[in-house]
Amino acid sequence: MLESSGSILQLQSRATTLSNVNLLIVSHSPAHFQAIAIPLNTANIDFTYDLIGTEELSKNLPRTKYSAIVYDYTQVSSSYSVDYLVDKVQWCSHFFTGTPLILVTDTLGDEQAIRLIQSGVSGYVLRHKLHQLPETLEKSLFDYVSKQAIASQQDYLINQQQEKIRHLEAEKQSWQEQRQARQKHISHLVHELRNPISAIIGFARALKEQYYGELNAKQLQYAGLLVSSGEHLLALVKNYLEITKIDANKQILELERIAVVEICQASTLIVAEKAKAKGLELSFELEDQIDFCVADSMRLKQILINLLSNAIKFTDQGSIVLQVKRKDENLHFAVLDTGVGIAEKNISKLFKPFPQISNHHENTGLGLTLSKKLAQLHHGDITVTSELGKGSCFTLIIPLNSKVSSCSDDANL
Repeated sequence: MLESSGSILQLQSRATTLSNVNLLIVSHSPAHFQAIAIPLNTANIDFTYDLIGTEELSKNLPRTKYSAIVYDYTQVSSSYSVDYLVDKVQWCSHFFTGTPLILVTDTLGDEQAIRLIQSGVSGYVLRHKLHQLPETLEKSLFDYVSKQAIASQQDYLINQQQEKIRHLEAEKQSWQEQRQARQKHISHLVHELRNPISAIIGFARALKEQYYGELNAKQLQYAGLLVSSGEHLLALVKNYLEITKIDANKQILELERIAVVEICQASTLIVAEKAKAKGLELSFELEDQIDFCVADSMRLKQILINLLSNAIKFTDQGSIVLQVKRKDENLHFAVLDTGVGIAEKNISKLFKPFPQISNHHENTGLGLTLSKKLAQLHHGDITVTSELGKGSCFTLIIPLNSKVSSCSDDANL
């Protein structure tokens, strides 16, 4: 090494300059070092330094933490080309990772200067303008400190985000486990309720049919209420069980090619007695050229029966019509009634469990909730249009050819 010093060139510092600057000065000439030191002294920069020759740069150097490197380059022979300098600069950038490097050199061409900047030079001072060295040094150090602060802030923000993500993932996992446990518990409970409810209905029917002796009028009335109430409760239990299975992604759809006219006839036939008992006209209209569709026949019938039953329940006079039309690649099953209708503010409540509709004398239970979920399993939906006092139209929309991937069933459900 030409010279190595741990001494400090103590000069009065200014508030606007950086202090305690530890420099590595690379130069083949002590005279050049003195030329470099003069503007630093003049600028009142408080610095320490190590000075090494350019030939010693790639030898075993201590990994001292330097504030910056000042590299003095003079082309003393043809062997000291810009390629040689670029190699040295890149070596410094690798060995002293992140340390600002300021190059002091004679005038170079634009292309050579660009290559040096790209190789890792953070500051560039021409030898005949060495008075600019303090400003260039201060700017390089400021940029370096700023980049470190930004990187530190980014690391902090990244760590904070990662911590939030880990926290949210843990919450999500906990929520999913609780949800699964709750669904399993509810499903087991609902499953256990079906048997005693079915038994109650069976005994009530036996009483109503007077298998074990005659009943008086009041007893017959009560037996009939027991049957209807039990059937209603059993329907709620079954619907709730199906909704739980759908929410747990465990509901199977048995897709098949079915005749549309047959599914409509079967659905209207099941509710025909209810409509007749209320004096309502029940019919269905099938658009020409509609023959088959791909769907789960049992679930499709379940949806249509529920829509028709609701229409009958909330219609006191007039008619119920099931209309089937094709629009693009979808089938529209529209159930139109002349019932009490639904206020616009209540339409959004319809597909929630047990919606309270002010102008209805009873709620729709879980039927519409389940029907909408079954429609969505078919990649379809149910829409509603209604007007108070003029009736409603519930429309089931499903693709002509459903392609639904179903999960395997769960024996516990």
